[in-house]
Amino acid sequence: MNLSKRAWLVISGIQWLAIGVMLLVKGLRFLVPLAEQLEAPAPLLQWMVSMVGSREQAALLIVSLALLVGFIKGRTVLAKAVNRIADRIELQEGPLTLNQVYDKRYYLILLIMVGLGFTMRALNLPHDIHGGIDVAIGAALINGGMLYFRRLYAPKKV
Repeated sequence: MNLSKRAWLVISGIQWLAIGVMLLVKGLRFLVPLAEQLEAPAPLLQWMVSMVGSREQAALLIVSLALLVGFIKGRTVLAKAVNRIADRIELQEGPLTLNQVYDKRYYLILLIMVGLGFTMRALNLPHDIHGGIDVAIGAALINGGMLYFRRLYAPKKV
């Protein structure tokens, strides 16, 4: 499948954005019910309740901190990955194939991330911790996806 450079940037951005939204929603589905369920085991939430006063505010604090961590990770760590992949796309000639767009490191990182997801599920982490991690990673990927789209409309370097 040969596609233009712009098409590969759009595909990469949509992938990151879609996976980020999926993880963000998944994390929120873990966290929101915990604010209402008094009997659910949630050690992080319980610890934060002692500081903020209610389960709802503690859940909101977890979501807010996870979004902040995700934003910072997206703007630092994932921005480097986006720039590396976008530079690789832009330096290639003509229509590109999948093998020309992504290198082996990209597939290795993808495999590690999927493995971490399975590990989190296998460890049976409490829902508040699992949800916070998913929200943070989702926010970071959404931010990374937006960086792809910004790259599409950035002025070309001379």
